[in-house]
Amino acid sequence: MKAIAMSPHKNIYLLKEYIKTFLATEIVFPGILPRQWGTDFTQSELDAIYFALKFVVHKAHPLQDRPMILAFEQMDELDNLNLHWFLSDYWRELVVILRLYPNFGDSYLASLN
Repeated sequence: MKAIAMSPHKNIYLLKEYIKTFLATEIVFPGILPRQWGTDFTQSELDAIYFALKFVVHKAHPLQDRPMILAFEQMDELDNLNLHWFLSDYWRELVVILRLYPNFGDSYLASLN
């Protein structure tokens, strides 16, 4: 996988935007709108979403969210279809984690130092 040049805030935003665009029909992240019809996520954006997921899944509860953690560990990072199906299966759990840590971009950036 290529190095992600996007900011941590942008990676988390892209993850939220992907969830809203393809999976969540209700409002799960106030202020995050679905992507306009016909505007695909680029490969670099999908890589950034995967990179953000590494951090978000790391924050998951080790017992309660064990199936999600195991599924993520088995996912091939280069396979966009697996990324979509992982998000399709676990988007609700990810929304809970993202709501528990509203300043994910800040803590995410601190973890890299």
